[in-house]
Amino acid sequence: MFQSTSKNVQIPFTYSVKFVKNNDIRWASRWDYILKSLPQTRIQWFSILNSLVIVLFLSGMVAMILLRTLHKDIARYNQMVDADDAQEEFGWK
Repeated sequence: MFQSTSKNVQIPFTYSVKFVKNNDIRWASRWDYILKSLPQTRIQWFSILNSLVIVLFLSGMVAMILLRTLHKDIARYNQMVDADDAQEEFGWK
């Protein structure tokens, strides 16, 4: 079993690497086998589409609120009869 010791234990280890040149692999596709084996590198289309829909929906809501508010302000400005009404403060501040 495992025994806990208070001493620092140094374990030497080594490794070796052998480089073999493979002329069958093209330079442009040398990382393909590694990238295909990692699942998190695949594009997550559902997440991208979901984010895009949310951004479009919220942008549409903001645009609708701005258009309604501006339409009301423009209608009020067009209904003014004299210059005294123009001095009144309302709308965007």
